[in-house]
Formats: sequence, C-alpha cells, structure tokens
Amino acid sequence: MKNLTNDPSPVALSISLYGMLLAAYPTGFRHEYGPHMAQVFRDCCLRSYRQAGYPGMLNLWIFTLIDYIKTVFEEHMQRGMNMYKSTFIRLSGLALALGAVTNMISWLISIRDVPEYNPNNYLSRPIDLYLEYVIAILLPVTFLLLMVGMIGLFLRYRKDTNGFGNFGLILGVLGGVINFGAAIPLFTNGPDWSWTVWMVGTLLYFLGLVVFGIAAVRDKLLPRWNALPILTGIWIPILFIGTFQMEWEATEYISLGAFLLTGIGLVGLGLLLKSDIYEEVELP
Repeated sequence: MKNLTNDPSPVALSISLYGMLLAAYPTGFRHEYGPHMAQVFRDCCLRSYRQAGYPGMLNLWIFTLIDYIKTVFEEHMQRGMNMYKSTFIRLSGLALALGAVTNMISWLISIRDVPEYNPNNYLSRPIDLYLEYVIAILLPVTFLLLMVGMIGLFLRYRKDTNGFGNFGLILGVLGGVINFGAAIPLFTNGPDWSWTVWMVGTLLYFLGLVVFGIAAVRDKLLPRWNALPILTGIWIPILFIGTFQMEWEATEYISLGAFLLTGIGLVGLGLLLKSDIYEEVELP
C-alpha cells in the first residue's frame, strides 16, 4: 500500500481502521483483494474529505460499513459452502469405493447354490438363514453409496468438462437415483416392474461413466487414469446387453470377471476422486 504519511489525519485514521476491518475477511480473499480494496477506500476517503469534510467522511463510513457487513457475511458463507462441497466430494470418493466393495460382496452372496437355509440340504450352511436379510440391507446401502459417488464426480468435474462430459455425468447421476429408488421395492417383494426399473438405472449409471470417460480421455480431465471411467463402466452394459438382448449364456466366471473389473474400477475412481479435491480446496 502507498505511503499514507501525507494524508489528512481523518483520512489516515479511517484507512487504519479500515485495514483492521479487512482482517475479518477470509484469508484467501483478503490476500488477493485486500490491497486493492484498501487503495479504493483511500481514494474515496480523500475525495469525500476534500468535497464535504467530516460529514462526507461520516456518510462514506455509513455506506462502507453496510457494504462491509454484507460482503464479509457473503464471503464467509461462500467459503463455508466451498469447504462443505470439498468435504462432500472427498467423502463421496470413499462412498464410491465402499459401494464397489459392498456390491461385490452382495453379488458373491447372491450366487450361492443354496440361497435359503434348509436344514435337510447338506449344502446349506447356518449362515444361509441370514443371507437373505443381509442382501436386503446391503444392496440398498450399496446403491446409495454408488449414487453419492456419482454425485461427487458430477460436482467435481462438471465445470472442467464440456456438454458431452456433463451429459455422461448427468446420465450417471440419474441412473444412480433410479437404482436407489428401485432398490427397496425390488428387494422387498415389490412389483415386477421394479426389476426392469433397476436394470434401466444400472445401464444408465454405467453408460454415463463410459460417456464421461470418453470426454476425460479427450480433454485429459483427470490427473491420471483418464481411461478408467470407460474401463469401469463398459463391462456391466456388455453383460446385460449380451445376456438379455443377444441371449448369451453368461457363466458365473464371465459374470465374476465383469463384476470384478467393475468393482476394481469403481474403487480406483473413488480413491482418485478423494485425492483430486485438494487443488480446489487451496484456491482462494
């Protein structure tokens, strides 16, 4: 800031007080804009003092304080929202990775030869008595975690990509919402159409990842592994389309490979999302 020793004493005092008031702004905002605000305030003080003396200074202070209270509140609110958004994105990365793990566990449970406990069947295990309840709880939780993870991807990368990439992210979020909405009726003996809705939501979720992945590869959106969304999202649509449209006979090994590759990819995306938020946090 300029040397203020030649300023009239009321102006110098006002500038000193205003400099102390600037300390209430968030650190990043104060470092970037504080010197400019102090210079503008000094110019306004000099003009008001020369034109109207002390009444002019008083009038300037009234309007300055009103604007000061408003802008300090807004900047702290914005900083709080940014911190909340950053925290949510970081947690959504963990949710995506955890959802991949619980999804794999659910699938492994569902392929047991004896899904319901039968004491007269030597293949039954005592744990089979509880597995149906475990799946009924685990799958809705899984779909919730995967939906939160996709929302985190959308919030983190929607400003970095173009319309094509955003279309993929929106498609994925929509699929996650549909999946979670269909989970409860699907696994509580709901209507038959809930299965179809769940499949549509699953296809939208993973196709959205593929579309976003194409944009990521083209525009280098991710800090690394830009092809990971494609390699993660492609297997479940291939499995679904091949099984239900082209009448493939998907063996357990094929399904296991598809779910395993998808799960590994989702874990990688979740960890990538968790670590890629720090740059945004540091920006003022």
